Amino acid sequence: MGFFAVLPLWLLYEVLRLRLTPEERNGAEIMLVQAVERVGPNGHLVLSVVLCLCMLLAARSLVRRQVPWLRVAMVSALEGTVYGLLLGPLSAALASSATSVLSAASQDGVANPRLVQDLVGAMGAGIFEELLFRLGLMSLLVWGWERVRRVFDLPQALGGLLAVAVSAVVFSWFHHVWGEPFTLPAFLFRTMAGVLLGVLMIFRGYGVCVYTHVLYDVHYYLTRS
Repeated sequence: MGFFAVLPLWLLYEVLRLRLTPEERNGAEIMLVQAVERVGPNGHLVLSVVLCLCMLLAARSLVRRQVPWLRVAMVSALEGTVYGLLLGPLSAALASSATSVLSAASQDGVANPRLVQDLVGAMGAGIFEELLFRLGLMSLLVWGWERVRRVFDLPQALGGLLAVAVSAVVFSWFHHVWGEPFTLPAFLFRTMAGVLLGVLMIFRGYGVCVYTHVLYDVHYYLTRS
């Protein structure tokens, strides 16, 4: 269901990126494309096709099980939006949102290129960082823990806790490896955000995580001074 809920957001991201800021790429997206390109050329095309197939398979499964897909997708998007607004200390920033949005355009009415790049990048960050760190890394860690747990008779719940913690640290570390100078407050903030997103992943799934991440980033770029 998560893949299907993310489909309109992913399509919007690709259209806006290609039309407005074609050079914009999220770091996690680039890593995934580079991994695919080791198998062959046209990594981005292959990645897009794989994502599209996953979403089509998810849609087929929903139809076969007669799930009210439109209602569920809308609930996922709405829930992610609410969580995105609550993810950081945004209460004070909300008061200045209108001013920030009005000043987002230049005097001649043309959208600020930097803001456009940031907003498109926010969509890519939500889609691909959640794909890599929550859906991918957390699933891999839980899978590995299940193999270890059976051998040593360890608690199953501990695997989920470790997956959340490790993926959160790697998620935060990734931003500094990708070019942002390391500062402890930024590292700790992203680690805590990664923990919250990891918990959402366990209880609510990939789609809600994506919308939460995207809406938080969009709100941040629109309200920062």
